[in-house]
Amino acid sequence: MQDKNVTFAPKVENMTVKEQLKILFALLLLTVSCETHNQSGENEPKGQDSTQVQPILQKANTTVVYECNERLFAKEQAFNTIRNYLPVLQEMQVNVLWLMPIHPRGTVKSVNSPYCVKDYYAIDPAFGTMEDLRALVSDCHQRGMFVILDWVANHTAWDNPWYVEHPEWYTYPSGEETNWKDISPLNYNKTEVQQAMQEAMLYWVREADIDGYRCDYAEGVPSSFWKTAIDAIRRQKKTAILLAEASNTTLYDAGFDWMYSWNYLGAIQKLFRTGSNLTNLYSVSSGELASTPAGKERLRYVTTHDASSETAPSTYYHTAQGELAASCLTFFLGGVPMIYSSQEIGNMNQLNFFNYNIKSFSPNNTTTKAYIAIMKAYVASAEARFGEVINCSSGQVAMFTRKQGMKEVLVAVNTTSGEQTIMLPEQWQRVSCTDLLTDTQIAAPETLILSAYEYKVYLNTSSDRK
Repeated sequence: MQDKNVTFAPKVENMTVKEQLKILFALLLLTVSCETHNQSGENEPKGQDSTQVQPILQKANTTVVYECNERLFAKEQAFNTIRNYLPVLQEMQVNVLWLMPIHPRGTVKSVNSPYCVKDYYAIDPAFGTMEDLRALVSDCHQRGMFVILDWVANHTAWDNPWYVEHPEWYTYPSGEETNWKDISPLNYNKTEVQQAMQEAMLYWVREADIDGYRCDYAEGVPSSFWKTAIDAIRRQKKTAILLAEASNTTLYDAGFDWMYSWNYLGAIQKLFRTGSNLTNLYSVSSGELASTPAGKERLRYVTTHDASSETAPSTYYHTAQGELAASCLTFFLGGVPMIYSSQEIGNMNQLNFFNYNIKSFSPNNTTTKAYIAIMKAYVASAEARFGEVINCSSGQVAMFTRKQGMKEVLVAVNTTSGEQTIMLPEQWQRVSCTDLLTDTQIAAPETLILSAYEYKVYLNTSSDRK
């Protein structure tokens, strides 16, 4: 019996010489055609191996973003330093690496902001070269990680070549722009501006094989431009990820996948700073998620480069343990979790992202290990987290369950600096389950006694729940 997976060649001995020559000639043409296509490198990013591994988000509800501030890693060869840190990020379940602006900063009227782009086609020499970036991207892809670049489309530095060569491409500042003296806003009524910006964005996808963009101040740029540019990016890389720094949900229609959660950030900060009612947090969270179209997401975080630059995280979360508790609560409620570099090493100080603030990113850091445990629990509970949030909170202990099919997750977080006691829902008491933070089997207690900012995550996969 013939194997269905085996392809059998025609029997040459039964053919005429003429028929044999036709087949040989056809095979020769096919071989030449394949070699010509491979040598041309058409449709392949420059500098990339044609066998380059492209990452795939293997399972829904498991995306984890890491916002990487290069100026926290090294004053020279930052890309290589970040590359050496990838094993830790991988253990932290990160599969999207967001690099803050990689371009040289403007020097005219400068305040040293990385969001003041001097040249869209250049890399800050302190970070490395194009080859260094390609190596970082390639390594990320091998590890199943996407790489997205921070992109500033609304404005440029005063000494950007575009301003020097095409001053007519610019317009007068309005709204928030009037506070930014180091930049000049672009005029998107000009077709030339739209074409130039789109080509600049395509350049990095084509030349460095990056996987998309986090778009700064996305609401400052017309949606019509974003729609055209995003369509063009996805023609070049259909798996591209687009994140909008925005709250206007109409930008989802332009093609953005993810959007910020500013309202939620304010609510979680208020909860941990003032001990406000948990009801407000749940209301804000559910409201933001309800306004998010199917297939789209909200980015969820407890700090960002902006938030940490404006106010020390300790102002809100008091201690690294407090920020861990806030992160655990935030990530399990819904949306795409994002960790800002320095957060995972327990930094609680104000960090001005305009300046270098070199930190030690050690895999042995206690807080880093705690984030690894949280994110492993996050991924392990992916199926259960498709379920609705059922609020079981009491006092200042946030507790909720989420269930889909036979899998149910319970999350309990003490949002205070004092010991708190809470009774588990009856159907969870004495049930055999997995403590996801320690990866051990336990019998869930009737009552939890949580120390300051302590949190628990249990997963129940049994069919004998009460």
